[in-house]
Amino acid sequence: MRYPFAPALLLGLAACAPKSETAPAAAPQVVAITTKDFAFSAPDTVAPGLTTFRVTNEGPQDHHVILGRLEQGKNLQDLMAFMKKNPTAEPPFLSWRGAGGALAAGQTVNGATVDLPAGHYVMMCFVLDPADQRPHLLKGMMRELVVAGAPVTAKVPEAHAEIRMKDFAFVAPDLSAGTHTLHVVNDGPQTHEIQLIRLNEGANAQDFLAALAPGAKGPPPGTMLGGPGAFSAGLDAYWTATFTPGHYIFVCFVPDVASGMPHVMKGMVREFTIPAS
Repeated sequence: MRYPFAPALLLGLAACAPKSETAPAAAPQVVAITTKDFAFSAPDTVAPGLTTFRVTNEGPQDHHVILGRLEQGKNLQDLMAFMKKNPTAEPPFLSWRGAGGALAAGQTVNGATVDLPAGHYVMMCFVLDPADQRPHLLKGMMRELVVAGAPVTAKVPEAHAEIRMKDFAFVAPDLSAGTHTLHVVNDGPQTHEIQLIRLNEGANAQDFLAALAPGAKGPPPGTMLGGPGAFSAGLDAYWTATFTPGHYIFVCFVPDVASGMPHVMKGMVREFTIPAS
C-alpha cells in the first residue's frame, strides 16, 4: 500500500476561541476516532490542551488520521486557491499536528498525545484504495474538528525515550518488549511522520521497499500498527506504544517537497528487532 501525503485539503475556517483557566487534570483528555471505508466517526468539538488520540479501524482497508490546523483567518477559498496554483506544495498557513498513523483492520491503538491550541482543524486519510488508487480523502474521508472552549490542563507524559526525525532519517534508541512512552520530535525542516510496521515472518526492510517500487506485485510484507501521525517542522508529540517480540520498521511516507519521492524511498526507514524477554 502506498500512502500519498499531499495537502489536498477540502475544509475551511473557524475562529480561535478565548482561553480560560481550569483546574489541572491528572492526564490528557482522550479523543476517540473510528475509521471505516470511507469516513471518520469523531467529536465535532474538543477542548484545547493536552490530547491523546485513540484510533480504532473498523476497516476493512488500512486507514490513518492526519490532522492539520489552519491559521486563523484562512478558509476554504484560501486553501483551494493555493492548491490550484501550487498542486504539489504544502500550504504555508497549515501545520500538521499528528493524530494517528495507519492501522490495519480491527485494531485500536493510541496515536499522538499533543498540545492542541484552539482553532480550526481538519482530519484526513491519504491512504490509497487498492481498487482504483484514489486517496480515501477523495471518497469523503475527511472531517473537520473545532478546538475551542475551556482548556484542559494536564501533565505531560513521562517519556521513556526520544525519537527524532530529520531529513531523511530516524534517530531512535534500541527498544525492548513492553509498553513505552516515546517523545517524538520533528527536527525538520520538512514535514515527517513515524509509521510503525511489523514485518511479516522472514521479511526485511529491503523486501518492504521493493514492494513499494513502481510495477511491484502484491502488498508490502508487513502490518500497519499505527503511530503518532505527521508533524510540521519543529513540532513534537508523545506516543505510547506496546512492542511485542518481532521484526519492525519505522518509516515516513511523506513526499519530498523537491522531488515528490516518499521519504521512505530516500532512506527514511529504521529497521529493528524486539527480542523475546
